[in-house]
Amino acid sequence: MSSGSRWAPGIGVDRLQPGDHALLAFSDDEQRWEILTTFTEHGIARDEKVFLLVDVVHSPAEVAARVAGGKQAARALVDVGRLVVSTTPRFGPGGFDARRLVDTVGRRADEVVRAGFSGLRSASEMSYALAPVESLDQAVEYESVLHETLFGAKANRRYTALCLWDERRFGGEPAMDAVRAIHPVTVLDRLGSLHVTLTSAGIRLTGDCDLSTRPAFTGAMRTLAIRPGPTLVLDITDLSFLDAYGVSRILRLAEELAPPRRLEVRCRNVHRRLLHALGARSFRQLSVVTERL
Repeated sequence: MSSGSRWAPGIGVDRLQPGDHALLAFSDDEQRWEILTTFTEHGIARDEKVFLLVDVVHSPAEVAARVAGGKQAARALVDVGRLVVSTTPRFGPGGFDARRLVDTVGRRADEVVRAGFSGLRSASEMSYALAPVESLDQAVEYESVLHETLFGAKANRRYTALCLWDERRFGGEPAMDAVRAIHPVTVLDRLGSLHVTLTSAGIRLTGDCDLSTRPAFTGAMRTLAIRPGPTLVLDITDLSFLDAYGVSRILRLAEELAPPRRLEVRCRNVHRRLLHALGARSFRQLSVVTERL
């Protein structure tokens, strides 16, 4: 079970919302591809334009086919401008201007909306090809200016950015600490994982609650049960998937609490409906608080 940290807590890539500036620190190529595929699928489903800046090891056509589910589907998306893949380096010696680069991104987002899309969804990989070690300071500066300009006090709700950093290449670099501090959102590096964060009032879960993560989920419920205080808070607002076992285990925890102790579940409407369908209303010591859709 993962405990809290000073970095932004992780969420599943499917929980990214318009206006998010997120970091993916990956160390597995297959997992990176799965996350990019899900990122792309959700953008297409939201009627967003998807822009992927990837390493030069793979051609744009290869990347498009991989994230779109095949060459034919990729060609259809690329031909109508819904998917754009580039391997053009963003950073390099000479002529670097973070403000100019960010202004270009801002204009691109505006143009995309004027073209009829609901927004722009962009994933940029900071690999050696895109940000050689001697250019890491430039990459950090770019990340900082990007966040300040497009995701600061007034976030651009028509733009979603996912910045990919390879832990195998940059894990020991000070730049990694810097970019973790810049991003308010961190994407879990594996699909089908469960991340457990201790909070002041209880526990926050992100990722998936299913058969594969059942031991971690069960452990989280046991940890929550022994937390002090009259009200235990279970925050599953950003949980991507919750199975029937998870719901029954939550209800069992509420049933086992001796008054005046109670369980407060913070969740989305989809979770609330599932909890109520399995009998949550019958537990006096359980309250379900819906924070957002």
